[in-house]
Amino acid sequence: MATWVLAAITAIAAALLVGVLWSIARALRAESYNARLRREGVRVTGTVVDNTMTSTAQRRLVFSPVVEFRALSGQQVIAAAQQQAATSWPRGGTVEVAYDPDDPQRFVLAGTPSHGRLITNTFVGLIVVGILIGTIAAMHQVWEQFRYDRGTPQPTSTQPANPDPDAGAPDSRD
Repeated sequence: MATWVLAAITAIAAALLVGVLWSIARALRAESYNARLRREGVRVTGTVVDNTMTSTAQRRLVFSPVVEFRALSGQQVIAAAQQQAATSWPRGGTVEVAYDPDDPQRFVLAGTPSHGRLITNTFVGLIVVGILIGTIAAMHQVWEQFRYDRGTPQPTSTQPANPDPDAGAPDSRD
C-alpha cells in the first residue's frame, strides 16, 4: 500500500512540475512576442473606448483597455489590449499601440512594458519547481528504502555466533 502512496505523490508532483514549467514557458513566449510587436509592429494612435475587468485568483480586480484604432490598411479595430493594470484607463484617452500588420487584432500598448508581474510570477514558479523537484527526489529516496523487490531482510540472531561447534560443549573425557 505504501508504494502506491509514494507513486501517487511522485506522479502528482511530476504532473505539477510539468504544468508549472509549461506555464512559465508560455508566459516567457508571450512576453517575447509582445516585445517583438513593440519593436517591429506598426505604430498608430488609438482611443480607449472601454475597459474589461477581470478578477484574479487572489480576488483582485485588474483592468485591460478596450482600444479603437484604424490600421494603415484602413481596417477599423476595436479590441481589448493584453496588458492589465490595477486601475482602469480613462475613456476617451489616447494610447499608442503597436500591431501586427498581418493581423491587426493582435496588438499591444506601445509604451514601456512593466516586467514586474512577469518577474514575480517567474520567480514564484521557479520556487515551486524547486519544491516539486525536492519532493520527487525525497519520494525516490523513500521508495528506495522501502521498496519490496529488494528481498526480505534476514532476522539477526540475539545469540552470539559460535564458530567452533565443540566450544562450550561439555568435555566427554571427564
